Amino acid sequence: MINWTEDERVTALLPQILAHINEWEEFSLEHEAKLELIREEYLNDLWRDFRGECFDDFDEWHSQPTVEDFIIGATE
Repeated sequence: MINWTEDERVTALLPQILAHINEWEEFSLEHEAKLELIREEYLNDLWRDFRGECFDDFDEWHSQPTVEDFIIGATE
């Protein structure tokens, strides 16, 4: 399944996010906001596809991880 966490913008941000977490032992609000924008854009695209009667996207839309889930997974 393709999801927002595989977006090239997320891939580019991930090293910065992990470096910030390693240095400050916390997740940056700036990074969180950037990830939320990417996630929302992706979900909006999926929602438009779903509303266009592409029902296969319904499950994909509902199974997207949150930003918090993504960061927890990336730091484990």
